Amino acid sequence: MTEKSFMVLGDPISHSLSPKIHSAAYQVLGLDWSYGSKQLSKGSLASFLETTSADGFSLTMPLKYEAAALADERHPLVSLTGVANTLIRSSTGWQAYNTDVFGASKALESVLDRPLEVVSLLGAGATAKSVMVAISKVKPFALFDIYVRDSSRTTEIVELAGELKVFTSVHDLAEFSNFQELTVNTLPLNASEALPVLDQSGFLFNVNYSGADVALVGSFDPNKVISGHNMLVWQALQQIRLFNGLKIDQVLPNEDLIVKAMFDAL
Repeated sequence: MTEKSFMVLGDPISHSLSPKIHSAAYQVLGLDWSYGSKQLSKGSLASFLETTSADGFSLTMPLKYEAAALADERHPLVSLTGVANTLIRSSTGWQAYNTDVFGASKALESVLDRPLEVVSLLGAGATAKSVMVAISKVKPFALFDIYVRDSSRTTEIVELAGELKVFTSVHDLAEFSNFQELTVNTLPLNASEALPVLDQSGFLFNVNYSGADVALVGSFDPNKVISGHNMLVWQALQQIRLFNGLKIDQVLPNEDLIVKAMFDAL
C-alpha cells in the first residue's frame, strides 16, 4: 500500500500517546506509514492545513471545534456535536469525523450494562459532549449533572442535551456530590483540585489519563476506575479504519490483534 503520513495535533502535545498506539497498529497491518505529533495552538489550524502535505490528522484540545468548522465534509456525529477529532484529506477537501463517541462507548461498555440514573460530567468541552452522546445512546433517561468552573461556557452542551432529549443540570465544581452512579472527568490538568473530596461508591471514567487527578481518583474504589487509555485506543482504532479508506464502522482485518498491540504499546 502507498506510504502515507499522519500526525496528532494539539496544545499541549508532548504527553500524547497517539504516536505509540498508531505505530503499533500500522506494524500489525504491515503498513509503512508514519505518524508523528505537532504542537499547534488554538486558531492556527486553518493556516497549517493550507501548507501541510500529510494525509490526515488526529486532533486533541484545543483544536476539535476548529477542525469541525474548517472541514469540507462532516460526518453526522460532527454535525451533531460540532466536534471533530479526525481530519482526512480527500479529492474534494478535508473530511471530518468524531471517533471519540465510539471510543467512549467502548470504554464504558461494562458500566452501561448497569442501572444508570445519574451521570456527573466534570467539564463541558468537546470531549464531554462526545461522552454525553455515547452514554445517551444507551441510557436515554439518565440525568447529566454538569460540573464546571464557568457556567457561561455550558451553552453548547446544554443545547446538545436538548437535541438528544436528555436531562441536564449545571453546577459549580464546588457542588460536586457523591450520589451518581458514574462520574466522567474531562477537566483540564489540575482543575479537579477545585472539587470537594468525597467517598464515592460509583464508577469513575477518568478521560484525563495524565495521573494529575490523584485526589479525585483516590476517592473511588480502584476496581471502579476506568482509565482514559481505553477511550484513547478505541477512538484511534476508528481513525485507523478511516485512514485505511474504510467506512467508520467497517472492521479491519485482524482487528483483535491490532487492539491488543495498541494496548500493549501504552
